[in-house]
Amino acid sequence: MFDIGDTVLYGSSGICEIGDITTVDIPGVPKDKLFYILYQKSGNAKIYVAVDGDTSKMRKLISKAEAMKLIDQIADIEPLKVKDKKKPEAEYKEALQKYDCTELIKLIKCLYFRKQQRQEEGKKATAADEKYMKLAEDVLYQELGVVLDIPKDQVLNFIFTKIDTE
Repeated sequence: MFDIGDTVLYGSSGICEIGDITTVDIPGVPKDKLFYILYQKSGNAKIYVAVDGDTSKMRKLISKAEAMKLIDQIADIEPLKVKDKKKPEAEYKEALQKYDCTELIKLIKCLYFRKQQRQEEGKKATAADEKYMKLAEDVLYQELGVVLDIPKDQVLNFIFTKIDTE
């Protein structure tokens, strides 16, 4: 269960704050059904999530200590192993939809190495690869930015600086 004021990651909606836990006046919805009212941090969306519904896409953010530990371990995290090289998009989507920082790093590393390999072959990255790279980076950098209290667009430089100083 989450509390009012908690900052959470809610799937592809990104970072949200729980503004309220209340009933809603929506036709067809039981009057006593409770909802989390989420306010998106990087947008103006107001999201209703049933308290007793599927909250598997919603989790509390990692802590600052967990974020620093994750950054320290990036070099040791293996890239995502794609089983179907001809149709990798389903595996990208599955990894992304876990909304787990380690899985996002695995996906980003996989796509980065795949892009390098394609460039060496004189090819461009595929549209799907570019799409999933952007989605994975957006989710990961947004969360790390919030917990480390740095702007999202500075997260990658922070990671490189941290790795280079070790």
